[in-house]
Parts: sequence; structure tokens; C-alpha cells
Amino acid sequence: MTDRFAGKVAVVTGAGSGVGRVTAARLAAEGASVVVADIRADAAAATVEGIVSRSGVAVARAGDVSREEDVAELIASTVERFGRLDVLHNNAAALGPDVYGRDGTIEELDLAVWERAMAVNMTGVLLGCKHAAPAMRASGGGAIVNTSSTAAMHGGDDHAAYGVSKAGVESITRYVASRYGRDRIRCNAVSPGLIMSDTSRAVLSERHLAEFAAERALPWAAEPEDIAAVVVWLAGDESRCITGQTIVVDSGMSARRPLDSLRTWERMLSGDAGGAR
Repeated sequence: MTDRFAGKVAVVTGAGSGVGRVTAARLAAEGASVVVADIRADAAAATVEGIVSRSGVAVARAGDVSREEDVAELIASTVERFGRLDVLHNNAAALGPDVYGRDGTIEELDLAVWERAMAVNMTGVLLGCKHAAPAMRASGGGAIVNTSSTAAMHGGDDHAAYGVSKAGVESITRYVASRYGRDRIRCNAVSPGLIMSDTSRAVLSERHLAEFAAERALPWAAEPEDIAAVVVWLAGDESRCITGQTIVVDSGMSARRPLDSLRTWERMLSGDAGGAR
């Protein structure tokens, strides 16, 4: 690791687990003081404990990104504690069984599920950008990285609320980049496909994993560390001329024609090892 974020201050939302936790740890390992935000206070505290145990600097903040007062307090308390804000990773999303798990077909979709998905996944990103931009301007600039999803790129039978909310994230990214570039603030998004997190491994069956494998161009799926690596790169000076972009990290899933994926799946079903990915 380097010290490329030495003297910098970062806020990571949804940092109690998965990509957010890994991103927070990596930013801290590279010198940043990190504010770990999550709706689950215990999860945020666990992430901080891991960072501090490795001599990093981090504090935990509990809050709901869909509540403007919570987001405003998150940013204000960060500046009060550390004196500046340089990086924001808008990563929080409603992925629990009460929202994502009930995000079914359009005709079955409960409006409350739709509204909660929009409130957390999209409005939460908007609020983060809204309150971070003035703080970053005061610090001389900064970088915002929003977590989108390849679900924003295509349709399907279910998870419409999730996909639409993530498409909104990518649009917000372009608007923020357009308005705040003059203030030396960059805004980009990272768009993961399947992430082999602990949750994914726990809930996906062998058949589901095989279906995902058939869709990929590469033999491996992304791990949380792969997404965090792109987030940290987008937050750093190495990407200083990149803004308003969405970087897809999906092991080549979106690069493949559907027919190619189907043929790979058929080879896998037939036991052809050459089709396994």
C-alpha cells in the first residue's frame, strides 16, 4: 500500500460490510482518515475496529442515508472532527429481504418497496452529493464515487425498483460531474455485476452460480476487493481527468452477446469442461 491519501478525509456509506467495508479499510491503509457510516451502528463499529487494529484512523457514524438530516449531520460532523472532506463513497443500498427480497415483478411490486429502494439507493446518493459538494469546495476539491449496478443496464422479470434506482444513480453522477467540475470536484460511478461477497455465497445456489458463470467472459467473478480497488482508483489523483463516467466491473458479463451466454450454459450442462467458467 502507498500513502497516496495521507492527509485526506473520506466518508464511506454502507461501510458496515461488503464493498463499503473493504473500501473503507483500503482508504485507511493508504493514509486517509475514514468516517465509516452505516445504518447498523454495530456493523460500522466492527469496521472501525478492524481499521484501528491495523493502525488506521477511523470513526463510526450511524444513520439512514435516505434522511437528509442524517446525511447533513454526517458531513458536518466529519468536517468538525477532521477539518475537511476529500472523498465520498456513496455505497449504501437497500439490499435486505424487506426491500430487495420483495422487489418482484412490476404487477406484484408493493409501492412501499419501490419507494424505499428509491429513497435509499437513489435519494441517498443525491443527498450525499448535495451535502458533500460544499464541504469539498471548501477543501479545494474532491472526488465522489457512487455505487451503481449492471442492473441499471438491462431489464428483467424482477428487481425493477433496484435497477431503476441504480440507473438514477448514474444520471445523478453525470449531473454532479457537470456542475461541480469547475469546483475541482469529480464524480464517477462504479457498476458491479455479481460480487462474491459472504452474502452472495450464502444465498446463491449452485445453479445460480452456474448461470452467472455462463454469462461471464472471464473465468472468475468479482470479489469485494475488486470493486474497492476501482473505487479507490477513482478517488485518487491517478484518475484526475475522469469524471461523469460509470466504470463497469462485471468480469465481462455485459460484453457478451446473450446467444454466447446461452451456448456456454448449454456446454456446461452437457459436461463440456471447456465451457466452464
